[in-house]
Amino acid sequence: MDDADEREAFLNAIFDAPADDLPRLVFADWLDENGETDWAALIRIQCQRSQVGLREQELIARFAPGTSFERGFRVQSRMAISAEILADPVKLRLNAIRNHPEWYGATELKIAGGLIRSGKPIQTLLTSPVTARITRLDLSGSLLGFSDVSSEDGSEVTALAPLSEYEYRPVVTVQAVEALVSSREARRLTHLDLRNNDLDNDAARAIVNSKNLIRLRSLHIFDNNQLRGRTWQQLLERFGPEVVQ
Repeated sequence: MDDADEREAFLNAIFDAPADDLPRLVFADWLDENGETDWAALIRIQCQRSQVGLREQELIARFAPGTSFERGFRVQSRMAISAEILADPVKLRLNAIRNHPEWYGATELKIAGGLIRSGKPIQTLLTSPVTARITRLDLSGSLLGFSDVSSEDGSEVTALAPLSEYEYRPVVTVQAVEALVSSREARRLTHLDLRNNDLDNDAARAIVNSKNLIRLRSLHIFDNNQLRGRTWQQLLERFGPEVVQ
């Protein structure tokens, strides 16, 4: 088992039992053995609440200034990544292990930029050990409605563009949505945001016919997608008006 595998095993144990200090303390021993003494000390100190104080702040200042920690790990339930990183599951995993171990505990994921065109990145998203605890998935695109104009004195100001000039910057295609909802791993999703993707009825029908969206409590799909005919009614019939927005 190489270094990355060992780290990942510890991270999975930690975030499988987030209220238990023991996996964190075992990981701290491993960190000591591998020369990462500051992080090891921070984990132990924050697990021992009675000892939290000046020493903790000194370690945070040395290890990750300006960051909030809880028992040795960054406080972060939401992760944001670009679509491009999903093209390489190994790169995603190693990046998380080395630079963002807090991702292993994240329950919300936002695709921030890029475009998912096919099923392969979706499978990475759903099956990677890094994202195994994600239940809230934000695949909403960007709505671009601002333009720079010049004032009389030559300085630039930002103004809201007319409605006709709004543009979408989608992050998923119909093919990606179809791959998402056909995967068994989608059964863990409770929240799904697909706004601003210019999706059509094919994407909506795939959602309606999916056997995997069994825990969905919130589906944002109305804004800036091209749903026509009975498609909207079918979504309401399948999931209910309290879910579909």
